[in-house]
Amino acid sequence: MKRNVIGALLSALVFPGTGQFYLHRRGRGWLLLLIAAGAAIVYADFAVDQATALADQVLAGSVPLDPAAISARLEAAPTPLPETVAGIVFAACWIGGIVEALLVRER
Repeated sequence: MKRNVIGALLSALVFPGTGQFYLHRRGRGWLLLLIAAGAAIVYADFAVDQATALADQVLAGSVPLDPAAISARLEAAPTPLPETVAGIVFAACWIGGIVEALLVRER
C-alpha cells in the first residue's frame, strides 16, 4: 500500500494530523493536530456542560426521567455558535488531513 494512502487512513481513522506525522510532514501534522484538538475540547466542554445541566434538571424533577422527554429537551436547546464553529473546524481539519495526505507525492 502506498505511503500516502496509509497517511490518509491514519488521518481519517486515528486523529487529524497523524497521517502527516507518518509522512514526515511534522509542521502540517502539528498544525492539524493542535487545531483539531482545540476544536474537540471546545465541543466536548459544551457537551459536558449541557449534560450536567440536564442531569441537574432531571434530579430536581423539572424534567421527567423519560428518554423521550430528555431527547425533546436536548432538541429544543439552542446550539451556541462556538459549538457550531468548533464542529465545522474539526470536520475541516479531518477532511483536510485526509486530502492533504492523499495529495503528497512520494519521493
